[in-house]
Amino acid sequence: MPLYNPDHIEYEVTSGHIQIAMEDGTHVPAYWAHPVMGAKFPGIALIHDWWGVTPIIRRMTMLLAQTGYYVIVPDLFDGKIATSAAEALGLLDALGNVGYRRANTALGVLETHRHCNGDVAAVGFGMGGSLAFEAAIVRADLEAAVAFGGFPQRYLGHFQRANTPILAFYGAQETFVTQAIIDQLRGELAACKIDPPHQVVMLDGIGHDLFADTLTEPQQAISRAAWGHMLDFLDDRLEGPTQPPERKRF
Repeated sequence: MPLYNPDHIEYEVTSGHIQIAMEDGTHVPAYWAHPVMGAKFPGIALIHDWWGVTPIIRRMTMLLAQTGYYVIVPDLFDGKIATSAAEALGLLDALGNVGYRRANTALGVLETHRHCNGDVAAVGFGMGGSLAFEAAIVRADLEAAVAFGGFPQRYLGHFQRANTPILAFYGAQETFVTQAIIDQLRGELAACKIDPPHQVVMLDGIGHDLFADTLTEPQQAISRAAWGHMLDFLDDRLEGPTQPPERKRF
């Protein structure tokens, strides 16, 4: 999954595992990556798909951090990773309705983190794309939301409340979301009075898994283009890093 983008500055980063405290006193494990320099950076809550926090998700986290973002990946499945669609569906069923609360808590952590500049976006894949849609609708304080192959069905009829700029990607060979649903999503987003407007991007020659390791070389090129489009979208809507004040010398 080569997604290196030479048009963006690359920062030295560090990564690791943290625990996010929920309002009810429970803790959610999370993967975390960020630049090591002491500037204040915009934040991204990266929300994984129904496979869990896989190596692909961790690589994407590192790539975003290298581009200049503080990134938290809340582990909605508490460390479990699915190896089949049946296992993934089981994890999704077990998650129930708490997924958004966990993702929302990660967004709140970023907004108040001392090394974040207060500009925060949600970026999600599949199931995580659906939660990014929900964040864009429910919250009024995000700068952007990006959904790769998100499922908009449960939110149709509510997108008029989305004041957060949304960028949604779908493969033209998408098998989980019908073209009729995508068209309905596009129509609802187009009707929103927001400037700049929401975007729905169709990608020819690729299906639902936009960043799988099994993609052909032409499909990898499509993925790189989509990744670059996302970075441009985020750059336009989130304030870039701010340098820390210089220390006075006596």
